Amino acid sequence: MRIIGETRNQRLLGASAAMLAPMIFAGLLAPISQGQTAPVQFDVVSVKMHSPDNQGSRMQLTPDGVRISNLPLQDLIVQAYGLVLTDQIAGLPNWASSERFDIEAKVAGADVAAFKKLTLDQVRSMGRPILTDRFKFASHEEKKLLPLYALVVAKGGSKLQPSTMSSEDPNARTGVIGMGHASNTDGTFTNELTARGVTMERLASALSQQGLGRVVLDNTGLTDRYDFKLSWAGISMAAGPNPTDTSGPSIFTAVSEQLGLKLESQKGPVPVLVIDHIEAPSPN
Repeated sequence: MRIIGETRNQRLLGASAAMLAPMIFAGLLAPISQGQTAPVQFDVVSVKMHSPDNQGSRMQLTPDGVRISNLPLQDLIVQAYGLVLTDQIAGLPNWASSERFDIEAKVAGADVAAFKKLTLDQVRSMGRPILTDRFKFASHEEKKLLPLYALVVAKGGSKLQPSTMSSEDPNARTGVIGMGHASNTDGTFTNELTARGVTMERLASALSQQGLGRVVLDNTGLTDRYDFKLSWAGISMAAGPNPTDTSGPSIFTAVSEQLGLKLESQKGPVPVLVIDHIEAPSPN
């Protein structure tokens, strides 16, 4: 793999800790433990410091690779190892969450057809050699007993409908999840999550990022892709700097009433990704 890049020296700073996914629910670290990797690898990779003049962030899957803009290294680690939250990494230096990078990676022309057939987990795994070659990344797994939420089918059964997204849609492999807010007349707003062609694993990942304080894991047993909309209470925009007023159902009630699913509080052995070594990239 050829590496092309323009970066500047940075100093390794302190560390932080976090958590990952339990084995009892087909844990999110399964690709690591089982050695599931892509049959092809990127041929050319460009890693550059992101220009502060460009504020937008983007992660795009292209026909022959991936294009990432304005991404902190911690997010690349999350994607490469199929994690849910950046807090699920132990030993992360401060610069890995503050410095931002633009990364473009492409497979060789002869591998484009094979690349288009890869699963999302396989595409994610292709980011690991970038971490190893460019950031001298090395890690190992440990386990901790930690609280989590398991996403399960509610007693009344799932209310989800199979997706109508065409297999020819450019987003068919990954599905699409969008987050938005709808303002209400009383000064409150409603959170809205809209999904097309999304698996339950991706829904669990999205729910993990809604400030619940725990990882959410898919234990529904549902293997199809679905289209749905989930709406739950937001915080009052007129309640001052520390608002508490809400309007509408909680996220727990919304998941149950609108999707026919349930978030169950549980505790289980959680694999943790521990960083053994990482370096800030130097100019080349």
